[in-house]
Amino acid sequence: MAKVYNTTDLRPDQAFERHVFHRDQFAHYLRWTHILKEAKIGESIVDFGCGAANLLEVLYRNKFKQKEYIGIDIREKTIQEAAEKYANVPWAHFYVADLVKNYMDFSKFNADKVCAFEVLEHVGKQNADAFLENFKACGNNNATYYLSTPNYDPSVGAAGNHTYDSGDGRGVDVQEFDHWELEGILLKHFNIVKKFGTFASAKDYKPLMNDWQQKMFDALKEYYDSNLIANIMAPMFPDASRNTLWVLKRKPGDVKVAPKATEQPSLFEDDLM
Repeated sequence: MAKVYNTTDLRPDQAFERHVFHRDQFAHYLRWTHILKEAKIGESIVDFGCGAANLLEVLYRNKFKQKEYIGIDIREKTIQEAAEKYANVPWAHFYVADLVKNYMDFSKFNADKVCAFEVLEHVGKQNADAFLENFKACGNNNATYYLSTPNYDPSVGAAGNHTYDSGDGRGVDVQEFDHWELEGILLKHFNIVKKFGTFASAKDYKPLMNDWQQKMFDALKEYYDSNLIANIMAPMFPDASRNTLWVLKRKPGDVKVAPKATEQPSLFEDDLM
């Protein structure tokens, strides 16, 4: 039977403990700190495909108390471990759920911010629309949505864990979208407010640099390793980056019906493994 999802993830915290520093690992941390910068006291955040809940740890360790953090992931063991690790954080709650199926009523969360970082490429390209509808359902009518995913470049190839059989009849194949392909899909579901590159290859953005960007690049490379420069320069060139973070809002007229008030469900109320 084909494995329709890829359930691996990167652990930059573990990589950095071993002093392994790479642009992709830096990008994970910098996405979380972007949310730390954007978050406001009293907001609720859904982490859609939360993995080990590193976003929560960044918020918590930096003394930023949310109204509620909600971590959702399909991996029961991962969620159990996160719930145990953060048992002393009363505003953090965790759920096991399939992000593509409609077994859970995602609209009950009604969050102010909804994040899905490096998740879409793990659920199969054919599931993108279902994933995005469930992602959207987690937020309220004024919510801001943050989604990041690699931009597929056939000359570079996809990551090994983004190439698998998703069960749609293609067999083992790339599950990444190219930048413009994904933009077209996102526009079916959201308005795009902003987009930022999270890391980029110099060969892709150097032809696009203006004079001051060239001077900035030259000054930075005198000191910084190329991995960090890839992160610093990328936000200016989202269309030419290897990975993009999209900032999204609901379309006008896409009004969500307020969910019914319910008691806080238990950790595994929606155990869908």
